[in-house]
Amino acid sequence: MDEFIATVESQEIPLHPLDTQAAFLNVPYHFFYPNENRSDGFMPSDVLRKTFYQALKRYPILAGYLRSEGTGKTTVVIDKNDLNMPEYLESTSNIPFSEMQEAKFHNSSWPSGLSTTGAITTASKDGRIKLINVHVVRMKDNSGVIIFVNIPHYVVDGTGFFSFVELWGTICRAERTADSDLKQQAAEQEFCFDRSLISRSLPATRKPLDAQTVNVYTGFSPLADWLAWLSPTTRGRVLDKAKFSSNVVSHTFRVSRDSLGQLRSQVCEHISDDKLQVADTHVLAALISKMVAQAHKKCREQGGQASGILGTLFSALSALSNVVFGPETNQSLNLLADVRHGLDIVDKNYMGNGLIPHNTQCPLSVLEAPTNAKSLAEATSIVSRIYGNADGPLVASFVDMISARPSCFTRPMVYLSRHPTSLVITNETGFKLYKADFGDGLPEWVCTIPSFVANFIGFLPSPPSSTDIVVNITLKSPVMKHILNNEFWRDLATIVY
Repeated sequence: MDEFIATVESQEIPLHPLDTQAAFLNVPYHFFYPNENRSDGFMPSDVLRKTFYQALKRYPILAGYLRSEGTGKTTVVIDKNDLNMPEYLESTSNIPFSEMQEAKFHNSSWPSGLSTTGAITTASKDGRIKLINVHVVRMKDNSGVIIFVNIPHYVVDGTGFFSFVELWGTICRAERTADSDLKQQAAEQEFCFDRSLISRSLPATRKPLDAQTVNVYTGFSPLADWLAWLSPTTRGRVLDKAKFSSNVVSHTFRVSRDSLGQLRSQVCEHISDDKLQVADTHVLAALISKMVAQAHKKCREQGGQASGILGTLFSALSALSNVVFGPETNQSLNLLADVRHGLDIVDKNYMGNGLIPHNTQCPLSVLEAPTNAKSLAEATSIVSRIYGNADGPLVASFVDMISARPSCFTRPMVYLSRHPTSLVITNETGFKLYKADFGDGLPEWVCTIPSFVANFIGFLPSPPSSTDIVVNITLKSPVMKHILNNEFWRDLATIVY
């Protein structure tokens, strides 16, 4: 640690408006490593800690602190005389690793206190928001190790998060094996934290944004304006007390590529636009949006589902909105896309947030219709057109909009909270979940915290050797009950836990 501190240079990194779009959320993941050979030298604690700080040299932003202007503009300050040092914890457990394997890594089998942060970005005991949290847990009889890592969305998205964990693993493996080539490989990796890369990469042309996206980000919302005015630590306390995870249930499923590919072929037979590029994940997103809409319809027919202070408030506002404007006829679908592709900067190793939500309105009449290849084709077409539209000019228009209104980042959160059928879907199948090898092999399982936030869907890759898609679904409990009983979904997906 002292060696790391000695290398730090004071600097300020003004965050880009893209960084604040999910600034109130964390990126928390657990990595489960089995000691298959029962080696005494398995994942040595001293080397893990030492190499963590060596990796941190390449990510000095993670030792900075947040300074907010109260208008949505935030800067990471790296002050060598006042570092916001990471939280790095170590503990042991009396639970053998095999128990978690037998439970398929269900969170009920985890050691108590494994996750040291929740979904919402909040301050630590010293009053500051830590920009990285680590908890290394050694299982009974050295049978395995779990590494929990969390980095707030203020500073990275999934690309930056998994790049750091992989870098840490590479440096650790090189240290343990004295592999000079591996050390050189880690040393030559370049990471870009300069947020101006986004502005420099925007094309000259612009494409009009969807009217609903503009409405979400520019509409009248006193509550959103108040949340944006708060400091990051105060906003974190408010959102944490709002209990966005109350009455929330998460389940993880596995969907085979073969089955999904067959479904996509059936769906494409009913899509007349030959130029529309339809991916497996588009069909999956459309299917889930239909299931959730159908589940909400059943919940409405059976009674309300509000819980928590804000949940009750938003339900009351929704009821009032229904009286004034009429009941909702559309589902707000937010598909997260990576701007690195649209701006052609994939090769730059940009470590800031590169995700933008593509918002569209899917007619509930389409989504609530019984699920079959034809009705699914209609929903899939909507999803595929969104992704097909995510080019440089559209990204540039989105960046223009949020840059002109730095405080608009809280508006989508308030909008989604007021519209219970809304969904956020992120495709993380291309992320490096299973790339971090600390010298004893790749993790057997990687997953996020048990309950994230409601109406959040994540597509993750399966462990190596499988091409299946792991789907994590987090919904309010009454809605989830209907998902678990959905026959179409049960025929396609296998529940992991």
